[in-house]
Formats: sequence, structure tokens, C-alpha cells
Amino acid sequence: MPKEMLIAIGAGLFSAIGATSFLMHVPGAMIFVYLATLPLFASGFALGPRAVGISAATGFMATGLLGGNMAAGFFGITLALPAWLMVRQLLLRQPLADDANEDKVQWFPPGEVLCWLTLLAAAVFTMVAAYGFGGDQTLSASVSSSLQAVLKEFAPTMTPQQHEMATEIMAPLFPGFVGVSWLMMIIVNATLGQNLLVKMQKNIRPTPAYIDLQLPNWISLPLIASALLALIGSGEIEYTGRNLVIILAVPFFFLGLSVVHTFARKWGYPQVMLVVFYVILVLSAWVVLAVAALGAIEQWSGLKTKGPMETNH
Repeated sequence: MPKEMLIAIGAGLFSAIGATSFLMHVPGAMIFVYLATLPLFASGFALGPRAVGISAATGFMATGLLGGNMAAGFFGITLALPAWLMVRQLLLRQPLADDANEDKVQWFPPGEVLCWLTLLAAAVFTMVAAYGFGGDQTLSASVSSSLQAVLKEFAPTMTPQQHEMATEIMAPLFPGFVGVSWLMMIIVNATLGQNLLVKMQKNIRPTPAYIDLQLPNWISLPLIASALLALIGSGEIEYTGRNLVIILAVPFFFLGLSVVHTFARKWGYPQVMLVVFYVILVLSAWVVLAVAALGAIEQWSGLKTKGPMETNH
């Protein structure tokens, strides 16, 4: 068996073990769960799309053996599919048309990959919400009852009134924040995988210049449509639209970060400014919203001077 295939199979097994570590009560299991896609990305970014396909299939089957059908399905949708999609797209390349740069290639833009990943999260949430429309309990009611059960389990000292108050605060935006957390997990693992391979000099693609991030124009359409649902809808329609807006704002948040980095480069002491900015960003949800709004302004009007970049598709 070729060495590359053995590495790909091993990566899939490590990913499955990480994803199911909480079922085996491994100490620090949540860290292993969070990093479960890292072996998949490392395999793909080092060996190519075929390798990540083998890793994903191996992880899917191993997860099924370790945790059952539901765990395998969860692994396939939330870990294997996004890893395969991102690796496949990010490793697409074509020679530059410029004869002076005949040895250089044009890589698929990371901004577009980010948008397709976000659409995947939005599609999964929409399907879950649509399933709730035809069921005995709507999605919002299911989220509220689940949150109350979790609070009763992990915060037994709270009174029923406190449980209800906490649920009322968390439930309206909870699915959106779950979607954002999942997106951040995938992005962090992809970035870690690429950086590790660069240090080992095993990467296929050079690390993109994230400060030059661009988004395709079409990503504004689902965001606007979701905002309209939240504004003019009622009940479950409003609930769905509101949480879709949160998920679909993720690409604009990263675009806003690229604007902040661009401005920091133009001003004095950029490193100090960025450290202060990220400390405030971690501490304030309002700053997170402001950065996403900054990204939307950049997308629709342009705030930074753009140099030569990868072409939008």
C-alpha cells in the first residue's frame, strides 16, 4: 500500500478518535473534538483532494464503529464534508495567462471558499428549521426546551425562574451562534493545518494573504434575503431569518478584519494597535458586530485600496 494512502487512512482514524473521544470519557475530550478536523486538513493540504477523500471516508467508517450511525452521520456532515470541500477548492489552480509569469499559478480565492462553507452551514440550519415546520414541535420551541434541560442539568442551583430567564435570553439567537461556532472551528483547523505544513515544508499551496481577502458579489444576496425574512416575517419565519443573518455575516466579519489590518498597516505601530483591537474584540460583542458591518461596507462600497488579487468567480 502506498505511503500516502497509509498516511491518509491514519489521518482519518485520528480524526474519528478525536470526534468520538467524549464518548470514551477521555480527559480533555472537548479539545480533541474541536481539533478533530485537523488531521483531515493536514492530509488534504499535504497530499491533495484524493487523500482527504480517503481520510474522510476512513473517519466516517471508524466513527460509525466507535459511536454508531448517528455519530457517523454527524461526522460526515459537520467534519468530513467541509474538510473535503475546502481542500478540493483551495487546491484548484490554473497557470497565469501572463507569459512573463509562466511558472506561476493562480489559486482559487479563499474568500469564495469561505462563502461556500458559510452557505453549507446556512443550508444545514435551514433544513433543520424546515423539518421543525412539519413536526410536532417548532425549532424555536425545541431549542428552548433543550436549553432548559441543559441548564437544569449543569446549573441545578438556579431557580426555575432563573432557568426560564436564561433560556429567554439565549434561545432567540442560539442556533445562529452554534452555526458561527462551527464555522470558526472549521476555519481554525484549516488554518492550523496549513500553518503546520508550511513549517514542515509539506504544503502544496502557499498560505494566502488573508489581508487581501475578497468576497464574491453573490454572497450579499442570501444575507439580504435573510434580513428581509427577519424584518417582515413573524414566528418561525422571523426566527429562521434572524439566525440565518448571524451565520451569513461570518464572511463579512472576516472581510472587516482584513480592513482593520489594512488600516493598521497605514498607521503607526500596527502591532500594538492590532493587539489592543483583538483584546477589545474578545471582550465586546458590539465590536464583533461593528467589524461585520465594516466588512459589509467594504463589500458594497470599498474602503481599502486593493492591489492585484485573485479573481472572483
